[in-house]
Parts: sequence; C-alpha cells; structure tokens
Amino acid sequence: MEISLTLFNSIFDNKTTQKLTFKDFNSFEKALYGLAQRRIKSKNDAPLMSPACYKPDTTRKNDNVTMWSSWCAVDVDDFKFEGDLYGNLRARFGNYMFVCYSTASSTQSFPKFRLVFPLTKNVPAEKIRHFWFALQTELGDLGDKQTKDLSRMYYIPAKYDNAFNFIFSNSGNYIDPDMVMNKHPYREKSGNNFFDRLPEDMQREIIEHRKSKLDNTNVNWSSYRNCPFFPKQLEKEYRMITNTGWYHKMYQIMVAIAGNAVKNKYPITVQEITSLCRELDVETGNWYKSRPLEKEADRALEYVYKNI
Repeated sequence: MEISLTLFNSIFDNKTTQKLTFKDFNSFEKALYGLAQRRIKSKNDAPLMSPACYKPDTTRKNDNVTMWSSWCAVDVDDFKFEGDLYGNLRARFGNYMFVCYSTASSTQSFPKFRLVFPLTKNVPAEKIRHFWFALQTELGDLGDKQTKDLSRMYYIPAKYDNAFNFIFSNSGNYIDPDMVMNKHPYREKSGNNFFDRLPEDMQREIIEHRKSKLDNTNVNWSSYRNCPFFPKQLEKEYRMITNTGWYHKMYQIMVAIAGNAVKNKYPITVQEITSLCRELDVETGNWYKSRPLEKEADRALEYVYKNI
C-alpha cells in the first residue's frame, strides 16, 4: 500500500507543501535506513516528518488534516528492560512489523527511540483520536492515550552527535486500524468533546478569558516542598516507581500543579511549573535532563485551562 508523508524543515515550519510518496512500506523503510546514516549535529538541525495529510494550500493545523497515511509512530522515552533492546521489543510487539530508530536524546544508559508501524489502511481525520487511543492501549500505554495533535510530527532518524544511535526492524503483521479500534472502544470525555470541536481561534479566546480571571498573586514559595500547589501524594507515588512510568507520572504532577493553582485563582506560568518539576527530577534521577519539560508543562497547563 502507498505510503505518504509530509516534511517540515523545523518545528516552526507550518507549510504543508513538502510531500513524499513511497510505493509501499518497504520503500519507506529503506528511506528511513538511508536517513539514519546521515550525520546531524542535533535535532535542531533536523527536519521532521508526519503521517498527516492536509487540505490543499493550507498550513499545519489540526483543522486542515484530512487523514493519517498508512503509517504511524510512537515515541518511547522510559522503556525499562534487561538484556538487549531488540529482544525485549520483539517479546512485547513481535506480532507487528515495525522500524525502531533512536532519537537525538538517546544514551547508552537510557535508550530513547521511536517505533514506526505500517497500517493496512489510511486513518481519516475523524477517527485519529480513537485510533491513537486504541493503538496506545494495544501497545501497553507507551505514551499519552489522549492526542490533541492530529498534525503531530517526528524528527527523522540520523546519526546525532553525542547520542546513542541505532536502527533495526522487525518482521510481522501490519496494524489494522479498524481491528484495534473495535478491540478498544473509545469515548471522549464529555468535558473535552464540546471544547475540542470549537474552532481553534475560539478555543484560544476562551482560554485567554479564563486566564484573565486569575488575579490571586499573593502566593510565594521557595521550593516544591513548600509550594501550596504541589501534589504531595503524587510525589510519593513518583518516588516509588522502579520500572516504567516516570514520564507519565511527572505529567500527572504537572497537571495537578496547574489545576491546584488555577482553582486558587493563581496565574501560574509554564516556567514555574517547569522549575518545580525540575527540582524534583534532579533529586530523583534526572530523568528529564534531556527532555523538553517546558513543552510538557505548557501542554499540562493548556489541558487545565481547557477543562476548568
């Protein structure tokens, strides 16, 4: 089946005119292996690719996505394993065909990678959220089940400087979107459903209006330990994690901080959430040393503003 992708020069590029088409997944796989041999200094110098296809003459925006072409990708940052990585991935996902390639923040001690899966068919825009939820459930919750970004994109494989670089494949079945969606039913939260269907401009106006109501600035702290918004119970749960789940739990902490602040009408910032979580991270293993905490804090804060 034909594979399409949209290319972007950087995370700031929103033009959707660069498109590549491959006759099948095997051809796409060969292209990924070719890209993996290119030396790139850092991900800031790397282009990105997306399975999203867009309406003609439009920009990268959720409203403009028409479908995901017949492939998808999943980022994996906290996969704990013993022995070799390929053997562990094959034991868990060996029924499926996939290409696994390292990301720019991968290290020998903590390999970070992306799994690219071929699909038996395209996924229309109106089914992407359900498909993503079903895929994550099928794979054992490797990432966030709730995707708001239909236009998500991924850095290409490469030989990144100062990274632990690798790429390998597994032979298996293509993922059938209809099958996994039937296996894992999806129901959007009623609180999100109405908001997410609003035009993006209206969503932004509502969020800005909610921000304007936060006028309690008489709150101070010197550490996450004495911050009135920091969730102590989630902190305990975070410290007890021994296998996987650090990143998911940290995101829960971010959402809780943002939610507690907003409930108390305090206009907390992304930088304040990041600083609190960074302090906890430094004390508990520095898992987020090379991970964009600010981006995830921004996502957590946006989630709270949308779901007040």
